[in-house]
Amino acid sequence: MKQKKIIKLNENDNHLSLGNIFRIIKSISINPNSFLQSDLFCIIFNLETIGSSTVNNYCTGIRSINPDYKNYILKEQALYKKNKEVLIPIISQIITLINTGKFDSKEYSINEINKDNKFKYICSRLYTISKNDTTVSDLLSNKLLSLYHSNKYYEFFVEVLFFSILEKVQPIYKESILIDVVEKNLISTNISVNDVEKFMQLGLNSGIWSLRGLSELAKENNPFACFEMASLEFYGIINGKPRYDKAYEYYKIASDNNHPVASWAIGYLYYKGYIGSKSEEDLINAYKYFIKAKDLKCPISYSSLGLIYLNGDIPGIKKDSKKAIELFKKGAELGNVYCYNSLGMIAEKNNKFEEAYNNYLISANLGDSWAQNKIGEFYRLGIYVEKDLKEAYNYYLKSTECPKLSLCPWSKYNLAKYFYLHGIPEIEVFKNTNKAINLLEDICNDLIEANEELIYIYYELYMNTKNEDYLIKLNYYCDLITKNQKYSSIIKNRIEKKLSKLKIDNININEYIYN
Repeated sequence: MKQKKIIKLNENDNHLSLGNIFRIIKSISINPNSFLQSDLFCIIFNLETIGSSTVNNYCTGIRSINPDYKNYILKEQALYKKNKEVLIPIISQIITLINTGKFDSKEYSINEINKDNKFKYICSRLYTISKNDTTVSDLLSNKLLSLYHSNKYYEFFVEVLFFSILEKVQPIYKESILIDVVEKNLISTNISVNDVEKFMQLGLNSGIWSLRGLSELAKENNPFACFEMASLEFYGIINGKPRYDKAYEYYKIASDNNHPVASWAIGYLYYKGYIGSKSEEDLINAYKYFIKAKDLKCPISYSSLGLIYLNGDIPGIKKDSKKAIELFKKGAELGNVYCYNSLGMIAEKNNKFEEAYNNYLISANLGDSWAQNKIGEFYRLGIYVEKDLKEAYNYYLKSTECPKLSLCPWSKYNLAKYFYLHGIPEIEVFKNTNKAINLLEDICNDLIEANEELIYIYYELYMNTKNEDYLIKLNYYCDLITKNQKYSSIIKNRIEKKLSKLKIDNININEYIYN
């Protein structure tokens, strides 16, 4: 009989395991070559002694952790929920062992633990591993993210320790890990492993952007292929313009197989009026599909349902802000950035700036462009956090690096207006008018404010150079702004007031701005 191959859980950064905790602690200790894993094991499990081979088996991951040791940690976990300081003695001994190589009864405060540089390093390594480990739930992942970025390293380490001992399965066999991951994600759907295999074969053999192959697979009603075709139709990639009816047809096939996001997408098509007429029946259909997606654990569905309850804009669904917040919180637990953003906006509206900041920060660190811009605003204006233009600049920059379809245009506007137009030498950001213009021109159709800034820039450039090219640009953006739906007498008066301070020979400004 062929022996199963066991994955060693302390040899790479893919598993948030006890073995990797021990490996990282050993690597940073004062005497890594003489560091004994058994000493660390005794500290954690309150033992006098234990055989080094036993500990090695636990750390390698070829043996499951003894139930007696798990029961001890379960009791510690229960005590920790009542009193966060209960594990200070264990963490203090670990820090002492790292820094001196000896045991010591000295206890540190949580604040002292959080400031220990070696302990910070351990947590940073464990944080990276937590992002790589597919067995870490979205709920725990978001919790670790929040603790780590709030510099609560003591609590972070405790949560990692609990997970590695109580939840991390070991041993793990190479033959079963992939199928376990696939089946876990398909359990609530009608999608078969065969559907997954065919879709993967297409990607591996012809590339996922082989439209012919994708289209052929969609004809077989493969849910993944249908979902991809629907999204391509929605964004107009296949035919040069969006075809919402075709998108709906493909999404419907995927949704009938209980594809979670496809079910949400149909609700979105109805809710936004891309299909139907936003009639009462259409909006109720949207709600039903959002509910279906929620039952299939689709994270973004919680955001859509939360907004429905927050706004009360579907017939028969009463406005209920408490219900909306509950939905946003559940969606946030599943890692949905829009739910974090909504929670942040609600908190900010109620002047709860710390809560708002924390929600925006999690979303920003999950890669959301809008939230990254928002954190940039907090640092630029000194809202809750100390004013820090360098941090603001960095977050604005991160926001602009997001994919175009999800990019927040305000980050480009903020970089242009507050950094490149005038420069901030003290943070090594220097004046660059061309860069500011390029950023604003990228978003002039998205933000009327960008259009307005371009009018001011080209007006001043013409005034200083008398270059006719700048006058042509000025004329173009003056014409463009008057055609914008948001153009108003307020904007008109603001432009007139600012430009009246500047004079251009033989030019009637009204001719260009208000014709």
